Amino acid sequence: MGKYLLLGCMAIALAGCARPERTVTAPPGTGEKVIEMSAGSFYFNPNVIEAQQGDQLLLLIENISAFEHNITIVSPSGEIVAARDLPAGRTVPVKLTLTESGEYPFHCEKPMHPRFGMRGRLEVR
Repeated sequence: MGKYLLLGCMAIALAGCARPERTVTAPPGTGEKVIEMSAGSFYFNPNVIEAQQGDQLLLLIENISAFEHNITIVSPSGEIVAARDLPAGRTVPVKLTLTESGEYPFHCEKPMHPRFGMRGRLEVR
């Protein structure tokens, strides 16, 4: 009985880690488009970024937590297009050009971080 109670509590706790979507749209126009993001305890904010194929993005990612994180961004074809460490308390620039339309998932590679909500996506049209 105790084992099932513990498993039930763990399931509720994990479900509570899911973060709502926070969406931002890249500004229109040409040239480099700056998107400010934050990385915290098990989240990216925003965690959904809408952009256009061909956009050149500069993601300025501030790690506001006391622990190191990272970000890995994967193209719709499965290629890693960016991977950067995010030291605690620092802002890291990540530049990328969106050459394909589709979904570019991103996540923190630290153990269990994506499962706890540290993930998102670039939606490219």
